[in-house]
Amino acid sequence: MAQCDDYHHVNKSDRCDFITNTESCEDNDGLVHYLKFAYCVLPNALPVADAFLFVWIAYLFVCLAITAEDYFCPALTTISKMLKLSQNVAGVTFLALGNGSPDIFSCIVALGSGSLETTFLAFGAMFGAGLFVNTVVVGAVTISQDSYVLARRPFFRDCIFYLAAIYWTWYNCYNGKLSLGTGIGYIVLYVFYVVLVILGRFVFQRFIKTRALSGLATEVNPNIDTGYAASGNEQDFLRERNETIAFVDSDPEQDERPPSQTRGTEGFFVNEDEWTEIPGIKSHAFTRALAVAQTLPYMIQNNASHPGHIGPMNESVETPLLRHDISVNSPLQRQASSYDYPSYSVGALKQMLNNFVLALNPIHIKDWGEFSIKDKIFDIISVPANLIFCLTIPVVEISEPLFGWNKLLNALHLLTCPIASCLLLQQTTNTVASVPIPVIAGCIGLLLLILVLLTSCQGENPIYFKPIYTILGFLMSIIWIYTIANEIVSLLSAFGHMFLINGAILGLTVLSWANSVGDLVSDVAMAKQGYPQMAVSACIGGPCLNMLLGIGLASTLSILRSGKPLELKLSGSLIISSAFLMLTICSHLISIPLMKFNVKKWYGYYLFTIYVVFLVVAMLNVTGVFTIG
Repeated sequence: MAQCDDYHHVNKSDRCDFITNTESCEDNDGLVHYLKFAYCVLPNALPVADAFLFVWIAYLFVCLAITAEDYFCPALTTISKMLKLSQNVAGVTFLALGNGSPDIFSCIVALGSGSLETTFLAFGAMFGAGLFVNTVVVGAVTISQDSYVLARRPFFRDCIFYLAAIYWTWYNCYNGKLSLGTGIGYIVLYVFYVVLVILGRFVFQRFIKTRALSGLATEVNPNIDTGYAASGNEQDFLRERNETIAFVDSDPEQDERPPSQTRGTEGFFVNEDEWTEIPGIKSHAFTRALAVAQTLPYMIQNNASHPGHIGPMNESVETPLLRHDISVNSPLQRQASSYDYPSYSVGALKQMLNNFVLALNPIHIKDWGEFSIKDKIFDIISVPANLIFCLTIPVVEISEPLFGWNKLLNALHLLTCPIASCLLLQQTTNTVASVPIPVIAGCIGLLLLILVLLTSCQGENPIYFKPIYTILGFLMSIIWIYTIANEIVSLLSAFGHMFLINGAILGLTVLSWANSVGDLVSDVAMAKQGYPQMAVSACIGGPCLNMLLGIGLASTLSILRSGKPLELKLSGSLIISSAFLMLTICSHLISIPLMKFNVKKWYGYYLFTIYVVFLVVAMLNVTGVFTIG
């Protein structure tokens, strides 16, 4: 049977027919068949086609970042608040899904295709991203500091779980298949991790409150001998808790302090059952778009008038649980406006239309003067994506006036969302009673649009707005992320055929780098703000949860759909990447305790060396200098 790569041995004039008629070249998942685009649409201008496709995949990554950060994460935040989840529970459930959504959805798409090549791509991306984050990103964080101290218990917990996930994945690849029970086992292991985090938080909370109350009694009456004296690390901990508060799901020591330690105005106590306003980093549009993959839920904001100052609660600015910044690049910024007009007057209609136009404006005029040249260029480049997403994904934000209600735009969403979902899910040819599904969806959406226009007003959001539009925004953001991830995987697969590159290598390099650049930017920025512990916690815990959720959900859905186990193959590239990743985590487990958890700068250079050696070994294996596997 002819393989798709064989088209390289066919005459140029016959390549289009070969690709069209060869089964292994078919791409039924993507919206565009990229091999046909290159060899059938632009057969005489292949360099132009290649350049266009490289620019297109870069833009797809930008779209993926915008969708996940500005639409998917706000929906998860609102759902978490509606369900009244504690920050800790939301952090290891919705936060993990939101922050790792690009990786998780890419894995679901790749494994769902049933192609062994795209499966290589998915597993290669998981190992490659984990290795990049735990060597390059952790190394960069370490080098940016003279030294920093890690919390013992969360560090051991995350490393052990991640090492177990890596070994289990390697074993499944070695075994050659992944059954339904194994896929569910990944999800069960993730649930066990969540339970362990919650129980650990509860136990630590009880312990630290008891210790803190004892310490407070000593401070109030120094003549009372409680038999307790805080160690140097504990004193540092208590001092840091008075200076700032930030939530990290993987480190209970960093996300809670007892009420007795909330004296003064330097900081404030966060109750895990309340959604307290917490300062957050105000990053620029370009950095924010890059930083969507797996970074931290809260960051410390530089106050414009007092850089580096963390104000008391009444001076704080709310930052949602998941990474999205409404004040800089959120669609809600464009929806917010005054609502002080009478219903259905001429002024009200003009104001309503003005609100609609402002909401659709893809350029952030309000912050344009503060943007750097880089941010302005990015804002212009993002215009098409922002406009399309604004029209097809509703956003509900509890912190905004009327939860971000915009009558005309939100009514229009009821028409655009059903039609867009049919197009994105490729349901244009399917029919019900001989009527195309998009037509049915459009008619239903039009009726709902008219109903909302007749029964609502601009100055008051309907009672159904918050629950219905939150779910609608959540579903539409998932559809968009899934579609974009599908296009990225299809395009990377096409690159593999065009340049004869192994799918695992593409996953280890291009896909893993693209999904991890955000971690590099944001985690190093966090370290420079004085929080390297938080950055390193995200580097270890994030990829672990992505692997458990990504492979678990993707394999389970794929097996349920196909009815047969997922076929795997342990290629040389996967052997090399998994071995180096396990070496890196073992280095963490050995070297950092030997340093008494006071990580020195030399360790960052050591991690860089591991990644360079990995790249050399992987490329030598691919080029055939030696063969592994």
